[in-house]
Amino acid sequence: METKKISDKVAVGRQPSAEQLAELRAQGFATVVNLRTAGEKNQSLSPADEEAEAKSAGLSYHHIPVAISSLDAQQVEAVREAIRNSEGPVYVHCGAGQRACAISLLATESGGAAGHLVTKARDLGFPVVDDELRTFIEGFARKPEGNE
Repeated sequence: METKKISDKVAVGRQPSAEQLAELRAQGFATVVNLRTAGEKNQSLSPADEEAEAKSAGLSYHHIPVAISSLDAQQVEAVREAIRNSEGPVYVHCGAGQRACAISLLATESGGAAGHLVTKARDLGFPVVDDELRTFIEGFARKPEGNE
């Protein structure tokens, strides 16, 4: 399973399978953060099933549903808190990785310029192609400390 490292503590990517959750633990990850909403298309594990599989693999698990249509600063803060409280590396995912990369960059790079964050997401292989997500990043990045 391919993961893209955005910092020493955080990697992002696609939805893992049950087997890939065990692989993440073997690679040293301590926590999984799932940004998918329940019932999304092509969801191999429901959030409840993923939580059970993650915990069975020895991973901490956080489900922070993030829909492009209802983005808000509290979601970024919840991801920031999950990262801060993890006792080791964190894997943040959504379906394809776009939301996971963008939200994780916002959570870990407070004060980063929107253009820098969008470029970094693209360079990591998760271009911000959704206009609503791009607008959210731009608005969030303009705010002091990225979270007010």
